Amino acid sequence: MSRRADLVNRVAVVAYHSSPLAEPGSGDAGGMSIFVRGLAEALARKGLRTDVFTRRNDDATPVTTVADGVRVIAIDAGPPESLEKDAQLPYLGDFVAGVRAFAASQRLRYDLVHSHYWQSGLAAKRLSTFWDVPLVHSNHTLAKVKNRFLAPGDRPESDRRLQGEAEVIAASDVLAVSTDDELQQLACLYGAPHDRLKTVYPGVDHALFMSGLAPQPTRARLGLTDEATLLYVGRIQPLKGLELAIRSVDELSGAMERDVVLLVVGGASGPAGDAELERLRLLASSLSVDDRVRFLGPQPHSSLPDLYAASDVVVACSHTESFGLAALEAHACGRPVVATAVGGLSHIVADGVTGYLVHERDPSVFAGHLKTLLSDDELRQRFGAAALARSNAFGWDRSADEFLELYECLAAVEHPEFCTC
Repeated sequence: MSRRADLVNRVAVVAYHSSPLAEPGSGDAGGMSIFVRGLAEALARKGLRTDVFTRRNDDATPVTTVADGVRVIAIDAGPPESLEKDAQLPYLGDFVAGVRAFAASQRLRYDLVHSHYWQSGLAAKRLSTFWDVPLVHSNHTLAKVKNRFLAPGDRPESDRRLQGEAEVIAASDVLAVSTDDELQQLACLYGAPHDRLKTVYPGVDHALFMSGLAPQPTRARLGLTDEATLLYVGRIQPLKGLELAIRSVDELSGAMERDVVLLVVGGASGPAGDAELERLRLLASSLSVDDRVRFLGPQPHSSLPDLYAASDVVVACSHTESFGLAALEAHACGRPVVATAVGGLSHIVADGVTGYLVHERDPSVFAGHLKTLLSDDELRQRFGAAALARSNAFGWDRSADEFLELYECLAAVEHPEFCTC
């Protein structure tokens, strides 16, 4: 596509509660962090400069250059330490003032603001008004959806979040969504006008996530021999529904010719994360599968391709999922996925082709699909090849092209709906 450099040269991205520098799978860092960084780096390759503003939560350098044309700027707002998301809300005013002061000190002009998650959206609403530039917002998760599919024992999202999401949705020029399901949720549950909604699928880094990596070094490091190996990648919180995978391992006990091992990559996240991790450990012990469920903790994103390669099948058990980047990464590494049929997982996994989508949260049903793949090497390889081919439809450069077209349209026209229809 042609590049109209006079319209959009620099974008301010707001990722208030979670820095894209944080390793995904720990704390509040997850798919959103991958999204923000992957998109910014792809846009930079197309000549667009991006400054990502986040709340400083440690003693990190205030300005970090992560790629040519991409900076992460940590703004002082509240104590410089990790805080739960809800505890960060009182410091939004300080954050907005800090962003404005930074821009003024650098004599920078931003042509557009793109915010991620509702708290960021509240900050971006003020910034876009002050700078008189368009606002694009990505929700990533929605409170009404999470509350509708609440995991047992999980607490519902607050009225303050519901109110905040409504404010951001009303203020945004365009709401960028990752799937058509999310588009319908915003339209039906929040009353967002269809002509303010734009679907842009996230991407995957094919230079990092690829097939053909040797599994043996990682399997040897983990002490694996001939075990059938399942892999979960993501944060540990009730929403992610990991109990289903653990109970499926129990269902597979004695039903397979070889032992089954579940590798869990990720750390506790959110206010219920630590309790959920402890509950899952106790569950594995009570089922006598604690020797076959291995909690590896958060791992560097760069090490994930080797873990995907070391696995036979990847699992995703969420109660709801805005997209499911781990499933896409698994497919890019040629691994089939067995997943609950929710949200973006239903868009990534082609049922019966690249994996299986499970509509019931029944461990025997979930385990049955796992057994089908784990017991048939030829079928698993065929699914893996189809998964790799499917992943090629998703790339950050393609996502960046679509976002760049959206940004430049918003900068050029008076009515945002011209950019979505």
